[in-house]
Amino acid sequence: MRKLSWFAGGFGTACLLSCYLFSGFVPAVICALLCGLSLLVWYGVRPKGYESPDISLLPRRRRLTFQLFRRAAALFLGGTLAFLWFSAYSALFRSPAEDLAGTTQTISGEISSYPKETSIGGYSMTVRLDGDFRSPDVLLYGSAEWGALKPGDRVTCTARLKPSDRLYGDETTYYTAKGVFLLGYCDDPPQAEYADSIPARYWPDLCAKELKQGIYAAFDEISSPLAAAVTLGDKDSLGEQLHSALNRSGIMHAAVVSGMHISFLVSVLLLLCGGQRGIALCLIPILIFYALMAGGTPSAFRAVIMQTALLAGPVLRRENDPPTSLCLALLVLLIQNPYAAASVSLQLSFASVAGILLVTARLSGALLNPIRQNLKRKNRISRFLLSLSRILCANVGVTLGAMLFTTPLIALYFGQIGLIAPLTNLLTLWAVTALMVCVLVIGTLAIFFPAIMVWPGLFTGLLGHYIHAVVSVLGRLPLASLDGTNHYFQIWLLSVYLFLLTIVFAAKRGRQALISLLCLAVLLGSAVGLNRWSVQRSDLTVTALDVGQGASTLFLSGSSAVLVDCGGNSASSPGDLAADRLAAMGRTNLDALILTHLDDDHYNGVEQLFWRLDIARVFLPESTTEPEHLARLLELATAEGAEVTFVTEVQSVFAGKSELTLYPPLSGGTSNEEGLFVLSSCGEFDTLITGDADAFVEQMLIKYCPIPDLELLMVGHHGSKHSTSAELLDALRPELAVISVGYNSYGHPADETLDRLADLGTQVRRTDLNGSITITLRDGKVSVP
Repeated sequence: MRKLSWFAGGFGTACLLSCYLFSGFVPAVICALLCGLSLLVWYGVRPKGYESPDISLLPRRRRLTFQLFRRAAALFLGGTLAFLWFSAYSALFRSPAEDLAGTTQTISGEISSYPKETSIGGYSMTVRLDGDFRSPDVLLYGSAEWGALKPGDRVTCTARLKPSDRLYGDETTYYTAKGVFLLGYCDDPPQAEYADSIPARYWPDLCAKELKQGIYAAFDEISSPLAAAVTLGDKDSLGEQLHSALNRSGIMHAAVVSGMHISFLVSVLLLLCGGQRGIALCLIPILIFYALMAGGTPSAFRAVIMQTALLAGPVLRRENDPPTSLCLALLVLLIQNPYAAASVSLQLSFASVAGILLVTARLSGALLNPIRQNLKRKNRISRFLLSLSRILCANVGVTLGAMLFTTPLIALYFGQIGLIAPLTNLLTLWAVTALMVCVLVIGTLAIFFPAIMVWPGLFTGLLGHYIHAVVSVLGRLPLASLDGTNHYFQIWLLSVYLFLLTIVFAAKRGRQALISLLCLAVLLGSAVGLNRWSVQRSDLTVTALDVGQGASTLFLSGSSAVLVDCGGNSASSPGDLAADRLAAMGRTNLDALILTHLDDDHYNGVEQLFWRLDIARVFLPESTTEPEHLARLLELATAEGAEVTFVTEVQSVFAGKSELTLYPPLSGGTSNEEGLFVLSSCGEFDTLITGDADAFVEQMLIKYCPIPDLELLMVGHHGSKHSTSAELLDALRPELAVISVGYNSYGHPADETLDRLADLGTQVRRTDLNGSITITLRDGKVSVP
């Protein structure tokens, strides 16, 4: 069966290469030639006269050669079939969708998912277009009227169709990995034919919806989002703060139905069946149904397939081989959709299990051996401590094993290196498991008896409160998660892997392992110290954070830190991005937060920023254009003890060697016209932030305020053609301009703005192209990336 592992490895590798690099028949031909060559060598080294050779009869060198080429043949054969299948799948299912992309069509089909509310107030749902099996599924976005629809209803509408391989202007595999190759946008109310009942194929969605309603009826507002997440993988209601805390503390995997959940469900089924695996095998459809309720994610189906292989083994008289069942799961998922190879969820799920299978036993043994040697007495206390240590070491081993391959992937995809995950898992996984079983029972009963189930929901909801409290405390720690893009932390991560290699393969003793751990702690402290030293040795560091379509600029000088604006549409909260930048230097405080105005793209990360950092002072304009934001900001500032100042006249904020001059609003009207201006001066280096001011307000600024020639201009309104006027540029003549911008529908940055900057000879940097941009001033010399 291990040949299946090599075959699946070749199949998965080829699918991954096809998703990211190339597809078509040429790679398949090349792989077929290599496969044929391996087969020829295989037949050349086998013993003469044997159709199925006993390789133990061969000399050692020839036996190793035989095994090598047999595995290579399986690898290349898997790759060849994968390339061919990927090409065929693309022709069958993706090409019809691409033919429709870029057009406006009247489409009709059956809704196959419950509508989900979007962040802008509309709804999204999956529609299966009418036609044959090649007709593509469309992820359709509609207005609020679409919210009343359900699976099984038929709709007809005119929609703008776009390919699904781009998200916010960037290439993405998010939708194609789910088998969705077409996005549709419909602005009109739906023309619907309502189904009398939901078809049986959509019952998992119906049951998931009913269970979610039962959960929210039985549990309170704190525990219910967690209960829905750990039971159904539904993370929509977690909220930004809890979502961030789960991510940073390393326990987000508990909010995705995966092996832990499926394994526990299997244990319950076996218990109910009296341990009779033959009977439990008949209950496998329950596992499949539950995986579909949880959204049919790759992690859920990977766990179901592996558990099915485990349950079927005794019945089929086959030994359980976890690597083989893992590879079988990979094959099944990729045959169903080869584009799933690019799914981050699939990659993380299989990487975590592979790490557990590879090193967990060795790591747990390495951690337990020193404890076992020191607990040689055969009394009750020693036995109890040994049993407890065995459980703790096993949990730590599983956690570290799961992190072995997932940590680099998370650093690559999300720019984060989890640090606190082993401790979080030890403290919360037992509660997650207990909460899951309680929710399944209480949530189901609450569908029929909502009023009665409130009381047990309040009691068992304490588990959710406990999990919430733990992850909130640990997730707020400055080094709970490290910045994966920081070079010092990347070097430290490489040192961690070298340490793991010494434990797993060199079998270091407890004292040597402890010394290595202390060295890693010293290295981590050194990385933080180097980050802090590199900033403090500079006169000024200005960083335009990559927050997508928004603005957030961090000023660091000496031991002072000031943030101007904190908003954007980036995947991570702008507040987290700013806090992570400071945490890399061991900082948990901010001297001042300056908000030019309270529009979302300059403000929406503030709540997360307050949760992560201690903020001493807040400066903002006296404006009434965003009353809800203002009320929430004042509430946060009062709770945290931050001093709030409304800027109504020119005032200065001193930060290290720099001085920030705040100019009050110079006009009235919209929030853009009522914003602050910020001028930072450090020696001869001047930086100006104009917020979203338009050309008229800019003319008032240069007329009434003494602004010197600029070395750095933070381009106004994300590069809008109505800002960064020729008059402003002629008056201030900036040497460098930074545009904080992301994917948007406004046309930012405008060609007119870029042309004006080019005519002046100003260097231009953009966060959408260059990521976060850091300009450093040291001894009068400016360093520009």
